[in-house]
Amino acid sequence: MEVNENTIDLNGKKLFYLSYERGNQRSFILLHDSKTTSQSWANIDALRKIGQWGYNVYAVDYPGFGKSEENILYNFGSDPAKGAKFIKDFSEKLYLYSLYLIGPSISAGSALKAVIDYPDIVNTAIIIGGLGIDHILDQLNKISKPILILWGGNDNIVPINHGIRYHDLIASSKFIKIDNAKHCVQLDKPEQFFNTLKKYLSEI
Repeated sequence: MEVNENTIDLNGKKLFYLSYERGNQRSFILLHDSKTTSQSWANIDALRKIGQWGYNVYAVDYPGFGKSEENILYNFGSDPAKGAKFIKDFSEKLYLYSLYLIGPSISAGSALKAVIDYPDIVNTAIIIGGLGIDHILDQLNKISKPILILWGGNDNIVPINHGIRYHDLIASSKFIKIDNAKHCVQLDKPEQFFNTLKKYLSEI
């Protein structure tokens, strides 16, 4: 199986994404931060590695990033609800209804908001050095699905105490610090990231 490049129309705008599909019932959606695109996941072979654990895997260029056209419906900025709606609309377009989300940095707020707003289709979210969460702090206690909060021990973008705070607010969360990793744990320490993710998935 190969990683494929795809383009679809999502609410009138072109959307680009990478896919690794094996006919599984469960699907990972890999989001990206404000400085990268879906290619950052391809660079560490994330689609194939996660897919071989028994998942379909999709890495998207968020609207307005990479090869995807901007779409005002999804300009989430300070509104994670728009990012969550994007996740829902994308998954419905592809008929995906058992979702596992990874939200690094700024996309973490959208991933957690998707768990809050669409708990019937989202099984879990893994956030990495989360940004964009302050806008939904008062909603985090609504989350009952398992959440993994990953943080780099050397994150110089978002202090680690932010992650500990989110962990305190989400009763169903697990907090793991990756020693010597910077803000983008998955890119800085990919082997540790994959090992940690695989172990977490085996436990939920």
